[in-house]
Amino acid sequence: MPVISCRSWPILAVAAAALLLSACAPNQVVEPRLNSGLSGAEHEESRYGTLLRLAASARAAGDPAAAVKIYQQAIAVDGNRIDAHVLLGDTLVELGAFDDAAGTYQGALRRQKDNLAAHRGYARAMLGLNRPEAAIVHFQAVLDANPNDVQAHNGLGVALDLAGQHEAADAAYRAGLAVAPDSMLLRNNLGLSLALAGRHQEAIELLRAVADEPGAKARNRQNLALAYGLAGDLVAAERIARLDLDEQEVQNNLAYYAALAAVDDRRKRAAALGVHPPELNDRPSDAETARRLGAIALGGRDLELGLAPTGRWFVNLGDYASAQQAAAAWRQLRSQHGDMLGELTRLAGVQDGSQPLLVGPLADAERAQSLCGTLRGRGQDCRALAL
Repeated sequence: MPVISCRSWPILAVAAAALLLSACAPNQVVEPRLNSGLSGAEHEESRYGTLLRLAASARAAGDPAAAVKIYQQAIAVDGNRIDAHVLLGDTLVELGAFDDAAGTYQGALRRQKDNLAAHRGYARAMLGLNRPEAAIVHFQAVLDANPNDVQAHNGLGVALDLAGQHEAADAAYRAGLAVAPDSMLLRNNLGLSLALAGRHQEAIELLRAVADEPGAKARNRQNLALAYGLAGDLVAAERIARLDLDEQEVQNNLAYYAALAAVDDRRKRAAALGVHPPELNDRPSDAETARRLGAIALGGRDLELGLAPTGRWFVNLGDYASAQQAAAAWRQLRSQHGDMLGELTRLAGVQDGSQPLLVGPLADAERAQSLCGTLRGRGQDCRALAL
């Protein structure tokens, strides 16, 4: 599914994620800003410094597009200095322009190959382009220079998880927690990593502890629901999901849990992870909440691991008490409606407990809705949903 001060979740997403590494807690450390070390240039009494200040003001006012133009002016004034290059890259990441951001960071690294902000930024752009293996190299370059860089430990863990390397991700998150043991972001990411690796009880215990903290928000509770869902405990997942979501959102998420729990291959499950811009609020009624259980936030200093929709459409043909009943119903329905369902596949679901009968995939929402319309005309319950 991005921080600042003494709060622990400004988000990511599933918003701007929450690594709050401030000096507010005795066992936390002060985390340098992504562009720390560049502030000196922003204070210069020169045309270059003035442009950097104007761009920073535009970003702070919520106008990154204007900031991009101003940073480009600063580069035109003095293209040999990397300050504006790195800040421009950061802003392009915020806008989701990952290709352009990557090229900008590469320009900075050509000028100063050991610039840690540029390495970190380039890694974030690689995650945005779904190239976690490339991101791993650059996060590791930051850690080689500064083993206490919590941001890089977290980013490395996210990249490794996206690459399906959950054991290595576990080590990266724990290395970060050795530096910042109270980080909710690192504990959240470690918990979801454990869930993806099939270490369900450990994941549930860790995410339950995060969700029980005073600063926990809806996304923390829904991550816990996800962990229960991946463990096959849809009853517990439903109970937690109802704390924040409405009925349709709960049912959509339960269908997603069942679908994801059926994926055994790590790389395929990691492919369900994705990168999204940060949420601007934490309202569970957000239009995307029902479909996006989590994401990677690139719009702030931090990265939060979560699950994103696959972009595929399925239809729910009803809820059944067990996997056996769902399988029997599917055989009957495919026989009755072979002209409509013959080319589709049933998602296996979880082993125990009630579950939806999910069939697909379909190319887009229009085809899913059309199929459901026809089936409902024949007296069969059907609901289209994106997973």
